[in-house]
Amino acid sequence: MELTDKNYETIIKNNDRPVFVDFYSPTCGPCQMLMQLIDERLETYGKENDIPVVKCDVSQNPKLASAFKIQSVPFTIAIMPGGKLKYPELGVKDAAYYFNIIDKLAGKKSFFSKLFG
Repeated sequence: MELTDKNYETIIKNNDRPVFVDFYSPTCGPCQMLMQLIDERLETYGKENDIPVVKCDVSQNPKLASAFKIQSVPFTIAIMPGGKLKYPELGVKDAAYYFNIIDKLAGKKSFFSKLFG
């Protein structure tokens, strides 16, 4: 799912669950690697655990990029209900890292970190 300046209120502000966000640029090579993981597996895993996984193109959404002070991409973060930010990460990590974050946000021990670690 794509997070935009226009749907931020619906996806983030009005959500009572944590949301995992990937800030990216379509011209960024590492961003494309991470987006492939998100598109192929992480979005589905997030849905299975009731954790929305969304992407935000910083070039198309300057208000969000500015609000979160995004200076480099890829940048991932979890936005908790009430607006608290957790697990900020700049750059690309291995797949297990991202699955582990989803597990933590869902309040369970990481199953995927064992598979991908």
